[in-house]
Amino acid sequence: MKSIPFFILRRIVKGEDAFSMNTTQVTATLFQLQQLDLEIDRFIAERQAVAASLQGSPTLRRLRAEYATARQQQAVEEQAQKEAEWTLEDLNQRLTAQEQRLYSGAVTNAKEMQALQQETQTLRAQLSRQEERVLEVIDAAEVQAEHTLRKAATLQTAEEDWKREHSELQERQKKLEVQWQDLQKRRQQIIETLDENLVKRYETMRRTKQGRAISKIEQNACQWCRVILTPSELQQVRISPELQTCTNCGRILYYER
Repeated sequence: MKSIPFFILRRIVKGEDAFSMNTTQVTATLFQLQQLDLEIDRFIAERQAVAASLQGSPTLRRLRAEYATARQQQAVEEQAQKEAEWTLEDLNQRLTAQEQRLYSGAVTNAKEMQALQQETQTLRAQLSRQEERVLEVIDAAEVQAEHTLRKAATLQTAEEDWKREHSELQERQKKLEVQWQDLQKRRQQIIETLDENLVKRYETMRRTKQGRAISKIEQNACQWCRVILTPSELQQVRISPELQTCTNCGRILYYER
């Protein structure tokens, strides 16, 4: 087990005698600071999550895109229906004109009459196929229109949900800002009781040791790495005027009396 030389602790409490806070009190204060810093870490993560959520809902963006695609497809189907109906109308007009010539008696030439009859039959066959085509595109357009309506309804519900969620997120953000100020104030109050060099060492250790510079002793073992301390090491943690560190993980050991 390693120890931090006593001279590092010479100015533990600013403006007060070095012996007014013993080693156990120092480690207790550092442990308290660490617990607060861990709370601050979680708090920062929540603040970032809220800020990211306020940028917009991924689900809402997806639903908007799906609705836009559905509307575009509906426009395509409606255009196909119009074109099919225009073609049908054209065939009807051409067939009507040919039938009027056929039955008007104006055509007397046998060969011309035969050609007119064949053309009329061809137009009737085309008209029949086009009528089927019109029914198909009308059905497709109706199906697509229903699909678009469902997408619109789903999007509207999502928009309303997002409006409520956005309002709640804004309220949460305001509350978090108040809590953030309180956390920073509490941290500063703790920091002011500790020596500046000790705080720097603590913060350096936090960065290199997964956010935990202090390890509490539980059941005679380092809480972090679970290495069991010898009776002599435990005694040193309890009575030594120097901070003791775990020989395995290097964290400052805190023994709660």
